[in-house]
Amino acid sequence: MENFIKESKSGFDFSSVSSHSRVVNANRLRVHALAYNLFNWFRRLALSASMRKQRIDTIRLKLLKIAARMIRSARYITFKLCSSCPYKREFYETLSNIEKLQSQLE
Repeated sequence: MENFIKESKSGFDFSSVSSHSRVVNANRLRVHALAYNLFNWFRRLALSASMRKQRIDTIRLKLLKIAARMIRSARYITFKLCSSCPYKREFYETLSNIEKLQSQLE
């Protein structure tokens, strides 16, 4: 349980309160809890088995902070990563899992 609390404090900034009003702080905490739950849903459904146990900071570094060129054509959207990207396999595996989810929903 301590790891969940640590992840919510560091990854989703649960501990910050920006107002003196309890209503504002309660709503802010609800938004953070919603983001935490959405991320756990994403983690369970879209991430590979090797990445499911990692913290939000690590996943953010490996999947979201990647420089890529997005190329659009009439039918496809292609992400071109640099050849030396260390997390290329994880990135493409996650995209593949998201694509599988879309086909299951249709």
